[in-house]
Amino acid sequence: MKNYYSILELKLFAHAADVKRAYRRLALLYHPDKNPTPEAAAVFVEINEAYQVLSDPQRKFDYDQMLQGAPPPFTVQTHQRDPRFRRGPARESASVRRQVLQAMRDYLQYAVACSRLALLFSVVLIADYSLPANQTREEILSISRKRESRYAQSSQLALDGGEVITLNPLTAQEFKLGSIITIHTTALFSVPLLLENEKTRFKTRVPVSIYGNFKFLPLIMLATSLLGTFWWKGVEFRFNVGIVNLLLILLGFVFLRIHSF
Repeated sequence: MKNYYSILELKLFAHAADVKRAYRRLALLYHPDKNPTPEAAAVFVEINEAYQVLSDPQRKFDYDQMLQGAPPPFTVQTHQRDPRFRRGPARESASVRRQVLQAMRDYLQYAVACSRLALLFSVVLIADYSLPANQTREEILSISRKRESRYAQSSQLALDGGEVITLNPLTAQEFKLGSIITIHTTALFSVPLLLENEKTRFKTRVPVSIYGNFKFLPLIMLATSLLGTFWWKGVEFRFNVGIVNLLLILLGFVFLRIHSF
């Protein structure tokens, strides 16, 4: 037997006035005129069903008797005032769906906080890329070949600062032993952007980095974080956007550490 008091978020045997207040409060959240999603309509079916029983004094009395273990004088039947809310097979999961929506509502503030944090992070990334780059001069101490796979090779440049740079063999031909190279890195996170041969002025960009092949990440994060921060309609939508923004933040930190010439 369903617990209609639980559906209306009431204590057992609550008074009629409490039932009416609870119904009005939940109707504002789940009525199709207020929340047009199919999930909300399914939840409202059970809310409406519970109210039909508990708002009628005789039916509420009989229902309370059944909760206390007394034999029912008749079987409780409900009649929907609106044919849109008649139950069907797809309505059986309404209680679970309602619990999920309630959990989203309880943790919505944390999801919004993730969106705000993602907005701040995306702005910092854009500023990091836009600010004038730092330049570091290094001497090439050695050049060696490395077989990455059966058909692929790479060249490794050992620099006097202790760093080892991996290049494809074609690009590595532009750098010679003893050459001075300039590494251009971002101002805030020191992400490499450009490698320059000081003598020949040959330059090559860093394709594998958050500002190279992964440059879509800061832009997507900026768009989704703006939605999660400033869009105030729909609990489920805002909660899901917050989760997406949290994942984008984690990916951003990972991509900040991944770069290859």
